[in-house]
Amino acid sequence: MNLRTQAQFHLGFIRSALAIAIFAGFAIGAHLAAVIGLDFPLGKGFYSFIQIHGHLQLVGWTGLFIIGISLHFIPRLAGIPLSHPEWLNRILWLITAGLATRAVAHSILPYVSTPAIFHTLSVVVALSGLSELAGIILYIALLLTSIRATRQSGKERPALQSVKPYFAMMQAGWLLYAVLNTALLIHMALTEAVTVNQPWDDFALNLFIGLVLLPVAFAFSVRMFPLYLRLPAPEWPVNKMGLVYLFFFALQLLPTLPPFLSMSPETVFFISAIGQCGKSVVIFLFVWKLDLLLRRREPWTVHRKFQPGPERQPTRAGLPDYGEFGRFERLLYAAYLWLLFGAMLELLTGLATILRWEMAVSTDAIRHSYLLGFITLLILGMAPRMIPGFIQKKLASTKLVGATFWLGNAAVICRIVPLLLPEVLLEKMPSLVLLSQWMFALSGIFGLAAVSCLAVNLRRTAIDNSPPDKANSAQK
Repeated sequence: MNLRTQAQFHLGFIRSALAIAIFAGFAIGAHLAAVIGLDFPLGKGFYSFIQIHGHLQLVGWTGLFIIGISLHFIPRLAGIPLSHPEWLNRILWLITAGLATRAVAHSILPYVSTPAIFHTLSVVVALSGLSELAGIILYIALLLTSIRATRQSGKERPALQSVKPYFAMMQAGWLLYAVLNTALLIHMALTEAVTVNQPWDDFALNLFIGLVLLPVAFAFSVRMFPLYLRLPAPEWPVNKMGLVYLFFFALQLLPTLPPFLSMSPETVFFISAIGQCGKSVVIFLFVWKLDLLLRRREPWTVHRKFQPGPERQPTRAGLPDYGEFGRFERLLYAAYLWLLFGAMLELLTGLATILRWEMAVSTDAIRHSYLLGFITLLILGMAPRMIPGFIQKKLASTKLVGATFWLGNAAVICRIVPLLLPEVLLEKMPSLVLLSQWMFALSGIFGLAAVSCLAVNLRRTAIDNSPPDKANSAQK
């Protein structure tokens, strides 16, 4: 008989994610955006900073949030407590130490001319990858023990069963990315370079987006949105759609392995484009089935046998809360609109390759539609809704939730729109060139401000000693 209880929510993952985002990930991104947008000279460390920024945003900002939430949510979804809750601190410190070491040592590396110091820093950067890899292996092992325990008990819950393919993709993606990142850093040290191999780095980044970020976001949306937004119950084949998504994503990604690119680029891009189109269609279908934006079907609450009595205070229209979490739902709607936008850009890019159209869509615009538009706005919306309940506190400020909505969307618009403006239009309207440059330069500042608002809100929430209200205390 299992007498263990569920572990308390580990706020350290959220604190670390916000600290890395504010002081490194988004800060470096704001610097890079200003340098590019305002046409400043590129320094020695420019390309190193680009790679550091990408890695910190993936593993530090989004990754630590995913780890913290999943280690709290998945065991409860499975109905089995964590087998080794004492590993939580080890996971946090190994990954955070690796990220901090990478941020500092790799930033200094391009400016070092003394061979002995350069070699030492290169080894330190390589060791940072090993530290992250060790933490990620512990994280995957801890999740697997919880999921396997449900099978051994013979009481696997349908709620977990429906999203298991998404969590399986997430775990595989974490491991593949961590191994690849470590190998690239070791190769960088052995070749005495200041940046990792760019084609492989691009492959690793796309792997993480498609195999970790999108699947885990879909899984959390399926399981949490019906409760938080009063959506219909997910009665459609969620798990099968995950497998179809995996097929098309593999078809898109695998041909872009650097060794294949040098063999037959035309064939490689054609096959990848088919996968790209198929993945985009699956994303459209997923959003349609989720019914977040159109609200075509009745919410799951219409099937409840017992309805709240007339004495209960009415909640917000169409939502189960009283506004104590702010207008968080606007961030979720915006996130999914940006997801659809990114999928549309990918679909157009794939069709252009297959049909040989003369159309160029910025891959950077697609990438930031997913990372900044979808994932970041999703975190900005879900964090103030979930975390106060996890730690049994009342959200400190609903106004800051509104601020993150405007600042977050401003960051996405300013980052993506300048990349999509056609050259013909820029040639005819010189003033538009200056506007697009300033938009691009300000995008990083808006993003940094949005995440800072979230950090302030969650910190004030965590240190508040007042008891949570009834709505909050009902959230576990």
